[in-house]
Amino acid sequence: MDLVKKYKLWFAWQDEQCEAWLQRMAAQGMHLRSVNSFGIHTFELGEPADVAYRLEVGGDSFDPAYQRLLQDAGWEYVTILTGGWHCWRHPIKAGQPAPELFTDHADKRRKYWRMLAPFALMVAFQLYNARSWQRWGSSTSWTALETLSICIFLLCAYSTVKLGQRIAALR
Repeated sequence: MDLVKKYKLWFAWQDEQCEAWLQRMAAQGMHLRSVNSFGIHTFELGEPADVAYRLEVGGDSFDPAYQRLLQDAGWEYVTILTGGWHCWRHPIKAGQPAPELFTDHADKRRKYWRMLAPFALMVAFQLYNARSWQRWGSSTSWTALETLSICIFLLCAYSTVKLGQRIAALR
């Protein structure tokens, strides 16, 4: 079995772009096998196929009854991606639209709320720690930890805003 590795990082609000990219890879005969924490996707080379990939955040994904329900509907569990996203795939039938895991806006909103919660908590935690940021201006040298803290805060705040926009767009 031949394997191909490709590097690609995704942010929490880019689930649809990731799904579309995985579908394009399958159309080229590269079928997702695994993803590591550094964004390296391992693909198994095979026949090109029209396959829908869908991502789901944690939740009941490992509940055996839930997995059976999705498998009975034709979904195949592929792997877990960085950040707790569970990846499923389903063949697309000719002339049919790509299948969806979440078929209504309420389910999609719940998905994005599950994604938003950890980012919002991290923003709150970083804001709590912001009281130490006042002394940063008085020192000529910033520590790596202080710089990392600011970067985490900015990334989590941006992620919270982007996910909030996705939720608002589904209303």
